Amino acid sequence: MPNILIVDDEPSIRESFSLILEGTYNLFLAASGEAALKIATDQKIDLAYLDIRMPGRDGLETLKGLKVIDPDLEIIMVTAVNDVSKASEAVSYGAKDYVVKPFDVNHILKLSEQTLRKKGLLAAGTAAQQQAGQQTFQLVGQAEKIISLARAIEKLSSDQPVLILGEPGTEKETVARLIHKNSSRAANSFKAVPLSPTLSLQQMKALFFGFGQGDNTAALEAKSGLFEQAKSGSIFISNLEAFPEEILKTILKQQFSRQGRSTSIPIEARLIGAATTATADNKAVFDFFSKITLQIPPLRERLSDIPLLANDFVNKYNHQLGKDVKIEPRAIDALTNYSWPGNVLQLENLLERLILLSTTGQITLEQLPIDILLASGQPAAGLLDSFEKKYIQAIYTKLGKNKDKAAAVLGLNPFLLESKI
Repeated sequence: MPNILIVDDEPSIRESFSLILEGTYNLFLAASGEAALKIATDQKIDLAYLDIRMPGRDGLETLKGLKVIDPDLEIIMVTAVNDVSKASEAVSYGAKDYVVKPFDVNHILKLSEQTLRKKGLLAAGTAAQQQAGQQTFQLVGQAEKIISLARAIEKLSSDQPVLILGEPGTEKETVARLIHKNSSRAANSFKAVPLSPTLSLQQMKALFFGFGQGDNTAALEAKSGLFEQAKSGSIFISNLEAFPEEILKTILKQQFSRQGRSTSIPIEARLIGAATTATADNKAVFDFFSKITLQIPPLRERLSDIPLLANDFVNKYNHQLGKDVKIEPRAIDALTNYSWPGNVLQLENLLERLILLSTTGQITLEQLPIDILLASGQPAAGLLDSFEKKYIQAIYTKLGKNKDKAAAVLGLNPFLLESKI
């Protein structure tokens, strides 16, 4: 049975999730970010619902900590209407999605089921794609900035290092793979590594250079590093801000030795680095990588591409999931009016979720998150009333239409509850 972690400082919210999910999943409840991190350290968590606003360690900080503990953990943020911009920011830090309080019971049930089911499907699908060599990567769009970027990629056939700059969620790995594909190294390996500032220098050296059974690594089984694995291919390093200058010094020598061994191995791979921005704190590293620099525009600077991107993602996930979901023009218009702080990745995650949860075969305007609806000029009061009514009715039904129990869980006066059901 999958393990789900609920993190919220409000007892009523934790109780609501328990009522919705208990019996189907193993639930772990945490009233603080600190408690959540301890649980995630002790238990293998498959999915977490994480409140964005909590005292002490808030949702964003807890999100970052959970991702360090388990980078594959699926995290869905829980937010009030006035915090949706912060929840959108969380998507750029690795959150899968977010839900707005008050939430619909059936929506939580479907979202949990589909997220966990897809997590298993993705693992199998990715392995199958890698074995068959069928995974493709492309840039979608007709905006001037994206066309200029595509033309620049076509010209990067040399072996020079490349620096890719762009906000979180701007398809930096896709650009790196296209650079590799358009180079003379296309038939060789492409290795992608997201660096974490939590890795020690020793761990970084083991990652890139590997280690052998020598004096310093007697207890470890010999293992090759990324440079040996990539051979004459390409290595893509994201989060370049965390790249140590000491490893750069070894790269400049064009040869290295595994930790614990003295045999020299030549460095043959091409290096592609990515960062949000080039920082002065790591100047030597950025000077090395920035011999060729590409800047990826944020999605808000190419909103005219959203209809193309949306239809591309709808086709992609319809194919993966065996569905035939359409997206209505009003929904496309609303997507085009939003600023997308999480960029293309946020748009893709949203459409993936809507297709997963679709039971009608169509993505409509009303199914979009409230912050997107508000940005498109939808009346706020009507939206909030609708969400509240659906949430209250769902809890009421879940509790066998027991008004007293529902009022206690919702924290409402029974007379007020009567008017809302």
